[in-house]
Amino acid sequence: MYVRSLKIKGFRGFANEQTLKLALPNGQIGSGLTILVGPNSGGKSTVVEAVDSLFSPNSTISFAEGKRNAKSNERVSIYAELEDGSTHVLRTADAGGSETIREPGAYPQVDCYFLPSRRFFNPYFNSGTESREGYVRIQSVGTTRSNPINRFSYRLFAINQKRREFDKVLSRVMDPVPDWTIEQSNQGNYYLKLNTAGQSHDSDGLGDGIISLLFIIDALYDSTDSDLIVVDEPELSLHPQYQRRLLRLFAEYARNMQIVYSTHSPYFVDVKHILNGATVARVHKVDGFSTINQLSDHSAKDLDVFLTDIQNPHVLGITAREALFQEDGMIVVEGQEDVVLYPKILEQLVTNDLLDAKLADCMNERFFGWGAGGADKIERILSLLRDLGFQHVAVIVDKNKEDELPALKCKFEPFRFGSIPADDVRSKSRNSSQTSALGLLDENRALRQQFVTETARLFTSIGEYVSSKV
Repeated sequence: MYVRSLKIKGFRGFANEQTLKLALPNGQIGSGLTILVGPNSGGKSTVVEAVDSLFSPNSTISFAEGKRNAKSNERVSIYAELEDGSTHVLRTADAGGSETIREPGAYPQVDCYFLPSRRFFNPYFNSGTESREGYVRIQSVGTTRSNPINRFSYRLFAINQKRREFDKVLSRVMDPVPDWTIEQSNQGNYYLKLNTAGQSHDSDGLGDGIISLLFIIDALYDSTDSDLIVVDEPELSLHPQYQRRLLRLFAEYARNMQIVYSTHSPYFVDVKHILNGATVARVHKVDGFSTINQLSDHSAKDLDVFLTDIQNPHVLGITAREALFQEDGMIVVEGQEDVVLYPKILEQLVTNDLLDAKLADCMNERFFGWGAGGADKIERILSLLRDLGFQHVAVIVDKNKEDELPALKCKFEPFRFGSIPADDVRSKSRNSSQTSALGLLDENRALRQQFVTETARLFTSIGEYVSSKV
């Protein structure tokens, strides 16, 4: 049964209740993907662990002292609404402390396969086999995030009995698939043996990327549409090519299955999937507490404008994805020329002691992607950023667009807005229906003398704004 939404309160950084709406599969590729983005220590791993805790069939879920937020009186509550309208809560007991109760008492009818970010196991293990149901039932969030997942070795024995099915899925990411076997040492321990180019390596010599893929493919290859798969940072130790392939694999399964993952990689977001129904949530800290902001349906539909703009394919970064991984304090400008030339202007202002060097350095790191792709698209970008909880964004437009700023200021308070004192960053000849534009820079890309004072004032103001929010 699909999960509609999740509410978290009191778990680690979540002092205040936060809501995450999960994507509901609709048969379209990628429609069941719920993607968590945001900075380190924002709370993404806490969200995926909360999902696992709530849906774990383990009857002994406890929240140790360090997992309970003092600002919520050390009381944890994780709440889910399912597709049929039923609700399920896992919370600390009335007496407080680490122990929990469920409301209602029955376990939610959701089979959740959870993979933490640290996916590894002891390289030498004992013989044994574990069914998917048995593994999910026993495996749960450990007392610390650094625990090995040693029971996965039992899954390896089960996989070995279905290698054809497993390798068929694995080949979607790695082709040819690794040639591995389960081997036994003379001392009686078992280990994975990887054969490459006539040489072999034992479990201890396997690359982290291959080990991580074994875990992830195991979560997929014998799954059913009713399963909920939750993965913390699927990109770890994977080459970008493998990341792209793994996203395609996730998207295929997510036609009819819910998959939730947290990621720092733009290769794990595809605008086409968002247009099909996938959802993106940014998990970050506000005033020291974890907060969830989610892309609205309106902003999600607006992404189609950027995806189909063949003249400016990199407006949002890596094929319209990198924008979702930005941090507060960014500077949105009209186009890619501005992103390239504004740093040169900053350099000239610093050289002439008209701008503080630290402010210039801060701004150079904060220009947004490849620009907005035109002033008319700035409003769409600001809507997207506001949905995701960005609070401190600066906007710089050309002088001939400054009449649009009052409406933007009113709609996107408290973002900061300004315009350069020229109609373009450099002089341009217009067509017969337009007048030529005198640029901020001359033909040698030097700042024109008549614009120096206003330009210095503008960038000082913008620099002080973004540097105070970093």
